[in-house]
Amino acid sequence: MQAASWRFVSVGLLSLCLGCGGEGNGGLGGDDPGDGGSGQDAGTPPDMTVVPDCVGKSLPAMLGTQSRTISIGTSKRTYVLHVPPGYDPSRFTQVVFAFHGFTNQATDFTKSIGIEAASDERNFIAVIPQGSGLVPSWNAGGCCGEAQTLGTDDVGFVKQLLTSLRAEFCVDDKRVFAMGHSNGGFMVNRLACELADDFAAIGPNSAGLIFSGCKPSRPVPVYYMHGDADAVVWYGGGFPISWSGAKTTFDGWGTRNGCTTPAKVTSQSGKVSCQTYAPCPGGADVNLCTISGGDHVWPSSTSDTQRYADGTKRYLDFFAAHPKP
Repeated sequence: MQAASWRFVSVGLLSLCLGCGGEGNGGLGGDDPGDGGSGQDAGTPPDMTVVPDCVGKSLPAMLGTQSRTISIGTSKRTYVLHVPPGYDPSRFTQVVFAFHGFTNQATDFTKSIGIEAASDERNFIAVIPQGSGLVPSWNAGGCCGEAQTLGTDDVGFVKQLLTSLRAEFCVDDKRVFAMGHSNGGFMVNRLACELADDFAAIGPNSAGLIFSGCKPSRPVPVYYMHGDADAVVWYGGGFPISWSGAKTTFDGWGTRNGCTTPAKVTSQSGKVSCQTYAPCPGGADVNLCTISGGDHVWPSSTSDTQRYADGTKRYLDFFAAHPKP
């Protein structure tokens, strides 16, 4: 009787152990089929280590907005830098350049387009370079001021500034963008021609392409805004500078980007009508958004004639959707 009881207990224990075998690693049933037969020790936690995008970078001495100087050969150039409070030196971060217009100051342009608040909200580094000369300007090719007359190497300035930023910050090279107004808009068109490997997409306002011999190394996505009542840079081209007009710039980028489908109207909101070349190789669609009655100002809610569009938001939304392939 005692032997029979012992056999009963033994069988029961064996059954319990067999039941344990299907629950995880180390049971009598062998490898758990649920983990692909890895045989990993159940007591070993999975590797949750987050690999940093960048190493050796640190937070700048000051977050927020600051004015800086950089040496370009024998010259000193200045720029405004805004680093958002959410910047993490170990994670890739988007960079947005913004170029002011002829006669303007980078500090004023920074405030007028609201890029600081946008930087904080979207967590990107904002860079607002200062044009050169007593009357600040950019050498965009066919325009403007001292910079063009003296042949200032503004493309070289931007290239060196970007190199400096890459050394200091964890820059996402697939998400470096440029937007600009007027002379600054002409400048971002030139950057797309000559620094296509550095800039993922551009957003010019009230300015087309006036740089001859534009041969970008790859298709560059373009979001171009222009008011058709612009009395400074005429929408249809010509006076006061010699340029061919908004439509020619739009069609030209469509051709350079290899877009084969004819442009079509893709959105109509209030006084803003957008035409688009798409699809294009590499996702490099080209957009022309015309503001009916819009004059020579940055599109924003505070502008009487351009209050129908938030230019900063539109450009940033476009950039977010167009990283470099």
